[in-house]
Amino acid sequence: MMTTPGRRFEELDPVWVLNQYRAAEIHGAGAILRMSRLADDLALSTDLSRHLRDEAVHAWLWTRALRDIDGEIFDVEEPYQTRLGAHFGIPRTLTDLLALTWVSESRGVEQYESHLNLKDVPPNIRRTLRAILKDETWHVAYIREELERRGRLDPSVQSVIDRAQDADARAVAELALEGDAVSPLTAGAAV
Repeated sequence: MMTTPGRRFEELDPVWVLNQYRAAEIHGAGAILRMSRLADDLALSTDLSRHLRDEAVHAWLWTRALRDIDGEIFDVEEPYQTRLGAHFGIPRTLTDLLALTWVSESRGVEQYESHLNLKDVPPNIRRTLRAILKDETWHVAYIREELERRGRLDPSVQSVIDRAQDADARAVAELALEGDAVSPLTAGAAV
């Protein structure tokens, strides 16, 4: 959907927003699948398996929400996660992937909470947001705990986290500066 700069989140086309969410969950599932192949202990492997299941369910929930409003499903060309990865560079280690996933999941929680706090959110979308937020909050927590555990063993983990946070800030700023499209991630920030 083409919009003008400064559009507020609640002014965005709901079909476009839900497709953004769906794309994020599908992209997340791919990243989690990749991480699960690199998991180096049973606890992390177990958490990643649960997380992978959650991402697939979330993609289905957004697909169902789109169907419920007779919305078209379409591909999102440059989702936030693609831009995040472009600013971070190719993740080469499990720690790189964990840090990128942690900032992406944190951004998702922030976005879903902002959406939930809007007036006039349809009941089916509100239910979907609440259900997904429970899982997303856990995703942020378990990944943060894993990064902290790794950081106690290797002080360089903090620099990877810092790099991921910088990539996040750049991705969001880039989306906010684009004059032809507004992301649900930046609609509130666009002036």
